[in-house]
Amino acid sequence: MEPATVPGTAFDAAASAPDWHAAEMPESARLFESGDLGLARDEIGRVYCPYRYRAGGASRHPASMHNLPGAQVGLSRFAYGREIAIEPEVFPDFALVLATVAGHADIEAGGFRHSGAAGVVVVPPGVASRYRYSADNVQLVARIDIGRVAAVGRALSGRGGARFALRPQALVRRAQVARWLALLQGLKQALHPDAPPPLRAMLLPRAEELLILDLLFEQDALRGTEASPAGGVSPACLRRAVAFIEAHADQPLTLLAVAGAAQCSVRTLQRVFHDWRGIGVMQFLKAVRLQRVRRVLLDADGGETVTGAALRWGFAHLGQFAVDYRKAFGEKPSETLRRRG
Repeated sequence: MEPATVPGTAFDAAASAPDWHAAEMPESARLFESGDLGLARDEIGRVYCPYRYRAGGASRHPASMHNLPGAQVGLSRFAYGREIAIEPEVFPDFALVLATVAGHADIEAGGFRHSGAAGVVVVPPGVASRYRYSADNVQLVARIDIGRVAAVGRALSGRGGARFALRPQALVRRAQVARWLALLQGLKQALHPDAPPPLRAMLLPRAEELLILDLLFEQDALRGTEASPAGGVSPACLRRAVAFIEAHADQPLTLLAVAGAAQCSVRTLQRVFHDWRGIGVMQFLKAVRLQRVRRVLLDADGGETVTGAALRWGFAHLGQFAVDYRKAFGEKPSETLRRRG
């Protein structure tokens, strides 16, 4: 039987433009740059798994790879610089999500096939896969531990014993691709070698969780996982969540962590916050953190700067922090600082 194919012509035309900004990686993350495809095979194989290859055509540029490893989710960028066909060993405990940001890719996984110049392709563990790349191809790849996927799925659905098996899939619509690349940008920032360890510790769990949540929703893996009916949610769930957030707002909180402390599923947690507070869980966390920053800036005995206070409470994007702060309090953080008694 021929593999199911998603042809390049079926792609949203707007998604086919290369996104070089998304593919930029810190120079310190470079593993190699070489015309030796045997070296490339060894280095890439160490990050993913061993593979066989066949190369053809003239080399356009050296093969290269950048890698930002993570405990459960890692991010890589690679290019071979020439036409190449790859057949890896079956990987048992992680999924690959490959975003084509330049050139053409032909990817087969089980009975599924993607062929085109754009898109994001999910390759689950436990299936045979093959890849063919054009000479100008560039791939931006998330390597996701399948145990982490299962943990996020169980926490979100509230189904403790459920299994969440991924399937081969291509995300090709403009909104899908743009959202995935934006999530990869967040992951890249969290994994950046130059990120201060406290900031990395705050950002990474949330970046991983958002990436996996998007993957599960795109896979429709959470269908039929609604929490208990309206009226069956106890306000005690909300009180536990609020107390936990207020006590741990300086830590790298995720939806899963808050739901665990509240003793409910993530979906129940989200609903009870909207029903009783009219706000999302992470919006509430941001509001608490903004209040903590304001308290620090107004502390007459403190010597904290605006930047120091923002980073301490988990705000990595200082420009967005300033916008959120002004919206919440009607003044710039620097204006608050000048009023320090």
